[in-house]
Amino acid sequence: MRTHAFCWIITLVLGTCLAGQSLAALSADEVARLGKDLTPLGAEKAGNADGTIPAWEGGITTPPAGYKVGDHHPDPYAGDKVLFTITAANMDQYKDKLTVGHLEMLKAYDTFKMNIYPTHRSAASPQRIYDATKTSAANAELVNGGDGVVKTVNGIPFPIPKSGIEVLWNHLLRYRGDIASRKIAQAPMTRGGSYTLVKFEDEFNLIYSQEGMTEEKLRNRILLFKQEVTAP
Repeated sequence: MRTHAFCWIITLVLGTCLAGQSLAALSADEVARLGKDLTPLGAEKAGNADGTIPAWEGGITTPPAGYKVGDHHPDPYAGDKVLFTITAANMDQYKDKLTVGHLEMLKAYDTFKMNIYPTHRSAASPQRIYDATKTSAANAELVNGGDGVVKTVNGIPFPIPKSGIEVLWNHLLRYRGDIASRKIAQAPMTRGGSYTLVKFEDEFNLIYSQEGMTEEKLRNRILLFKQEVTAP
């Protein structure tokens, strides 16, 4: 039997009208680091000492050759070769790099393995998001004990976070495009291998990141979300 469930969700950003503690933005010297030793969004631009993580050099900013709008996104690193493979036999050698879940999977299934490829730092955002992040870095503030954030739009508010709650707001307000839709499926599986396939159709209107947006136009919203369950 086909069932439908529609759900509109509005995620709130608490505005300036709320009373409560206000925590200060970054200093001018800290903001100046963005785009220099830090990426425009606040990550370390340099690679790591042993060379396994490269420096960020701007990420992917143009479509791969042959890509047409509407195509599935091609793998930009299809030519990469496996550097090494982690199995149950050698997992102790890489234990400090693996999660508990990885270790348990390797122990439980003798066919489970992890092929390790070169690391790439391909992430990129539009320049307007970088510019907005720099503006937000100099102005954004937590309010109401961290339950809200003000003086920010488009960019992430805290590119050099000072607390866990600032990291959380960066995640909530990260750039994900302007609008998006997708058809997805989930297959919750029992240990015995049986499952029921659950299918969804989602639509997103990511108003916080849209060009020309202002705090006044946002009206305490981050995004609009609609979901339809199409099966079972």
